[in-house]
Amino acid sequence: MSMEIANSFYNAYNQYMTRSFQCQAIVLSIKECGENNSNVTLLTPEQGILYATLYGGPKSRLRSLVSLWNCGNIWFYENPEKSQTKITDFEVKSFHNSFGENLFKMYAASLASELAIKTRCGGSNGECFTLVKGFLDGMELCNEEQSRLGLLRFLWRFLELLGLMPDVHCCCHCGKEFTNISFADEMISHYNNIENSFICPECTAENHKSDFSVSIKGVRYLAAITFLKPSESRKIQIDKNCYEQLKQLIFFLIENAVSQKLNTIETGLGIL
Repeated sequence: MSMEIANSFYNAYNQYMTRSFQCQAIVLSIKECGENNSNVTLLTPEQGILYATLYGGPKSRLRSLVSLWNCGNIWFYENPEKSQTKITDFEVKSFHNSFGENLFKMYAASLASELAIKTRCGGSNGECFTLVKGFLDGMELCNEEQSRLGLLRFLWRFLELLGLMPDVHCCCHCGKEFTNISFADEMISHYNNIENSFICPECTAENHKSDFSVSIKGVRYLAAITFLKPSESRKIQIDKNCYEQLKQLIFFLIENAVSQKLNTIETGLGIL
């Protein structure tokens, strides 16, 4: 092999290596592009939302790996001439097979994906990646009932990521802490949209009401999942009535936070 050919191969290899990169990623969305290709949206801890092209037909090994909500190490090749990023390999570390068998889990995972994409990770790529990955992995290990509470915890923590989590420490009117023993679990508080906080039962009695009533037990639950580790907050259970109150409120808060209706909530309202 002549020196000229050797240098040509070396330069081509060096160019390929400089245009190639690898990172962790979660597959958030896949849209068909032509007969055999797909446009893929991924969540990465370093770059946040990343868009790439996947080549190959239905029988492609890579196509079977790059499936919705799979997570692992992914390799790319970036072609600046075509302004294109191509997926070249994917080492899957986390599969979520149960999502295809459970409608709630599928919609819940879709909601997490939609939030990450529409908020651009809330400006915190690494935190968003950790939050979404933990939620998806947790649902894979849980049944539907446990996953429903898991969705509320995920959305509540996503509000914190966005810097819009309501204050659950004390009443925004009188300052009385919700942990006060004079408040029984079944007593009712109200969410104050203007101050993004809660009004205690005593102040509620003075006609400071809102569209969202939440039992004291519900407010205490929100406080617990705010300050406790996820492994500890998962052990706390609430009744069906409390769950419905919190779901109604948290769905409102998350859509209010992103200033738009979320397609997954609108289309899956009877499922989520």
